[in-house]
Amino acid sequence: MPPSPSRIESSSSKSEESYDMADMTEAKDFAAPASPGIPRVTFSNIDGFQNDSAIDDTEDASVDDFEPEPFSRRPRSMSHHLSSKDIPSRKALKYRARMWRTLMSFGMLFHSWATPRPPKPSFTHHIPTDTIPIDLLFYLPPRHSEILSRNPDHRFPVVINFHGGGFCLGDAKDDRYWARVVLEYTNAIFVSVNYRRAPEQPFPGPVDDCVESILWVAEHAAELHIDQTNIALSGFSAGANLTFAAPLRLAYHRKVNATDDKAFSPTSSHTMHSDTEANDYGDHDQETHNFVTPVHSTQNLVRKETKTSLRIRTVIAWYPLLDWTMSRSRKIRESRNPKKCLPKTFTDLFDFSYLPPPDMVGDHCSPYASPGLAQDHMLIDGLPEDIQMWLCEWDMLLREGQVFADRLEKLGKRIDSKLIPRVPHAWDKSPNPFRDQKAIDFLYIKSAINLNKVFQNKDGVGPDNSMSSLHPTDTIIERQPRASIVMPI
Repeated sequence: MPPSPSRIESSSSKSEESYDMADMTEAKDFAAPASPGIPRVTFSNIDGFQNDSAIDDTEDASVDDFEPEPFSRRPRSMSHHLSSKDIPSRKALKYRARMWRTLMSFGMLFHSWATPRPPKPSFTHHIPTDTIPIDLLFYLPPRHSEILSRNPDHRFPVVINFHGGGFCLGDAKDDRYWARVVLEYTNAIFVSVNYRRAPEQPFPGPVDDCVESILWVAEHAAELHIDQTNIALSGFSAGANLTFAAPLRLAYHRKVNATDDKAFSPTSSHTMHSDTEANDYGDHDQETHNFVTPVHSTQNLVRKETKTSLRIRTVIAWYPLLDWTMSRSRKIRESRNPKKCLPKTFTDLFDFSYLPPPDMVGDHCSPYASPGLAQDHMLIDGLPEDIQMWLCEWDMLLREGQVFADRLEKLGKRIDSKLIPRVPHAWDKSPNPFRDQKAIDFLYIKSAINLNKVFQNKDGVGPDNSMSSLHPTDTIIERQPRASIVMPI
């Protein structure tokens, strides 16, 4: 199914320095204001997560002492690159992007050597477009064949993942370690999306590619043995931005309601339970045997009377970019460790590539580019109720992440916001093959256990749940040595 979003025209019909103003205007179809927010929801906290592999106690017990500034409706400023007079040409940006993509591919090759090794995609599907196709990499859970041999009509939940890289670098294979943990702890199908990147495909191209991927998976759910009413979105950095932007774009641009609990509300009476099958996985961690499949199958939930063919259950966002109106210089200035922030070489490449000047219609303020600026009713109705956000203490994106998490909580979302102390942006993507991957997996596992509970339609409250922030009493990973290389994810 070819995508239908507006695109910046190719250089064969326009000069590389020109932009289609009609397309840019079309991207900014903001929804109208709506009713006030719903009541606030709070959760109990959890103490005492333990792990023996490279996990340190927090040196500073005040990791959560940051008080985010309240969200306001004040006039938004232009991101610094949009008012810059020194604008690189599109040709120069393409050259730089291709050079860094090549270098980064070598870095991620070394990254993939860490043990335990990540899985390879089971198969790949290509969604045709007007340029290069959108690649979908499918990773199948270990018991996929066994379950289908027992029940050919079985449906698996699905995690659709968007990689990072500032919208112009990165690859769908970059998150294979996260895929491995998801497969093990949720028994879901994992789909990693190779959306088309900037500068060849600037905003809103990557957002629309992600929307197309979600729709394609839902439309082909039967042949893929996927439960299209049990979808999770995950992403890292730029991909985390897309986990919020894509559902909003899906709801308010494509007019597809994918988060309405009234249209689809699963209950425990529709699930299947088998003690025998549950005991088959007794050798795993005490919580990992509680798979949504086959222990709690949702295949009977795919019913015609629900009047919906798609439901996004949760979002998992790792160190997201949420606000393009704050300049990079301000973000660095307000960060906790400016020396650990990404250098200007990368941020300029990302910014000029994704949101090229001149921004005549204010695309940098669009909720599809800056989800943190979306109107309240868009966040209430366009995003799922359960949301995880993982933020890095030494990241220039920390402040906007905390402000957004605080706002989502006030709007009534079940927000699980975790601050990881003493780590920079892309803390989990080091090219060092001798890094302690088990320590990274500790936080991946914590997130995946919570994801599995959402797939099972649990309420997310309780002393054994992972639905909590990291606290000073928790054991926390100190991700990497101070002098280590951080990938520009």
